[in-house]
Amino acid sequence: MDQENKHPQKIDITIRDIIPSFSESAFIRMITGKNYKRVLNSVFPSTKERRVDLLLELEDNSILHIEFQTSNDKDMLYRMLEYYSLIKSHFKDRSLYQKLIYLGEDECNMENSFEDIGISYKYEIIDIKYIQCDSLIESNNIADITFAFLCNVKDREKLFKKAVAKLKELPSKERSDWFKKILTLLSIRPKLSKEIIDFYEEAPMLEISLTIDDIKEWPVVGKLVKELEQEAILKGMLEGELKGKLKGKLEGRLEGKIEGKLEGRLEEKLEDIKRVILTRFGILPEDIENRLSKIEDLEKLNVIFDKSITANSIDEIEKLISETTKR
Repeated sequence: MDQENKHPQKIDITIRDIIPSFSESAFIRMITGKNYKRVLNSVFPSTKERRVDLLLELEDNSILHIEFQTSNDKDMLYRMLEYYSLIKSHFKDRSLYQKLIYLGEDECNMENSFEDIGISYKYEIIDIKYIQCDSLIESNNIADITFAFLCNVKDREKLFKKAVAKLKELPSKERSDWFKKILTLLSIRPKLSKEIIDFYEEAPMLEISLTIDDIKEWPVVGKLVKELEQEAILKGMLEGELKGKLKGKLEGRLEGKIEGKLEGRLEEKLEDIKRVILTRFGILPEDIENRLSKIEDLEKLNVIFDKSITANSIDEIEKLISETTKR
């Protein structure tokens, strides 16, 4: 796993959560051509404890060691050599295969071999974005389907539909956990922005509740929310400043100008709300647009804007507008 990278620690945690599910996955057979027999202890006690990402005993009694990496690490070659020494000391009479699965968006430039006096060493690097793995779509293992998003899958629409269908089969908590894992892994690849938005928009239909903190963690969607929040903060500051001046010794002409500016802020806030609804649900019903346009209270629009970001359905938006306008 990454020692240092530009991605959040949340990605490492997510991958560690997914790894146990790989023990029965088609992904392992795809990269080795062999079935596994059992999962082995991945912790090696020493002066400094070492933990590898995944260690399996294969059907021919050989040992398979896999590391997952989301960014380039200039010292990866020597880390893998250290892992080789630790694992081999425990399984002296077994053949040992080492594979590094590279998940990152940047081109992989890590070294995987060296020769020195009396020693020659090499491990295999698999850059997952170039691996043809449409076969994983047929797997019933959610870990296979999750990692397929990072592979070279030709039929992306079929993969998307399979992932949604599989998530619907899972119990509520497990469904929510895997949904968030998929979005977290997609955050490794900002270029997959369309899939990130498409998947995010499935949350209401999958009955998955997302908090603002959840949303902010993901690219594209999170960036939009942060921009809207910052915009709201700045507008709030301007509004407060203008109201303060209004309470002072303002002449009628200045008061008229301020009222005009506040009207402009009402229109801008209304556009912000429309944009959130379109981003979340892909549609903006005409009746909702008409009801919003009749609201002339900026504070009420602020309330609707804040709550619409986490609303789970159009019905919830309608209820939110009704409750807010009654106040």
